[in-house]
Amino acid sequence: MFNFLKINWKKLIFSLILFIFIFLGLRIFIFILTPFFIGFIIALIIDKPVNFMARKIPRSLAVLIMIILVISISLLLAAFLITNSINELAYLIRYLPRYYEQIMEFTSNLLTRMKDFFDQLPGMFNLALYNNLENFYNYGSNILLNISNKIVNATFNLPSIFLILLFTVISAFFLSKDKEMLTDYLVSRIKFTDSDYANVLKDIFTYIKVQLLIVTNTTILTAITFSLLKYPYAIILALLAGILDLIPVLGPGAIYIPVAVINLFFNFKHSIILLIVYILIIGVRPVLESKIVGKRIGVHPLVLLLGVYLGLKLFGFQGVILAPITIIIFKALLDAGIRY
Repeated sequence: MFNFLKINWKKLIFSLILFIFIFLGLRIFIFILTPFFIGFIIALIIDKPVNFMARKIPRSLAVLIMIILVISISLLLAAFLITNSINELAYLIRYLPRYYEQIMEFTSNLLTRMKDFFDQLPGMFNLALYNNLENFYNYGSNILLNISNKIVNATFNLPSIFLILLFTVISAFFLSKDKEMLTDYLVSRIKFTDSDYANVLKDIFTYIKVQLLIVTNTTILTAITFSLLKYPYAIILALLAGILDLIPVLGPGAIYIPVAVINLFFNFKHSIILLIVYILIIGVRPVLESKIVGKRIGVHPLVLLLGVYLGLKLFGFQGVILAPITIIIFKALLDAGIRY
């Protein structure tokens, strides 16, 4: 039998408290102090270009140039995505009743074709099927309306956008400009060596970079594929596929598989193309995570996947983001010599 007396309870409790502290700290930093988190990400992204430019010009000027460049590109991209998303959502909401009628007609025809099979089932089956389709339609309509309202409200909430942008720019500027001073202060307070501190930041940045790369790859491939196949709502579906790629079990398959199955009845060629693109997308994640995350961070991808899944089940979408970063920081702190 397992001997519970041999467990170092003091170390176990300390590790648990440390893990919870990291998780709650990240939750506050990412979802409450969002402009400072975005500023931190921008500072990490522009660090190498700034270091290179600082050899020729003052660091403050180099930081300012890079921040203006990053913010300008981000705003142009956001304007493009928001404009197209609003247009596609408005079009979808307008034609949703027509799509619903087509789905009901398709279902009715399917039931008629398979009459012999469904006649053997209880008489309430057809009614339950239609009721579930109607409930699904109403649920989907409410979700679309809520998303549309949130996008429109967020887009036209100019004071809030301006404040977020202002604090993001200021925090990114000072985090990048005073990187050495802030690093020395944190190292002295936490009693890290420079290499330990650098490894913690490198691990976090590597994970974020890999996830952004995976999500960007999924979003771009989906947008290109759906646009070439002349499907409506290509931008919305691409953004949704990118977000779903962060969620285990669901993933972009929640978009690709239903569309591919539907196309089996209408356009077999399109169905094959969608399945091929889907296989390419799901093949990228394990390759990148095993070769980049596993080697550089030293955390097995299965552990991160488990963390993402538990985070999703316990805390929703916030847990998807927080759990793996918490695991990475927790491991980096232990490796750096944090002890009870």
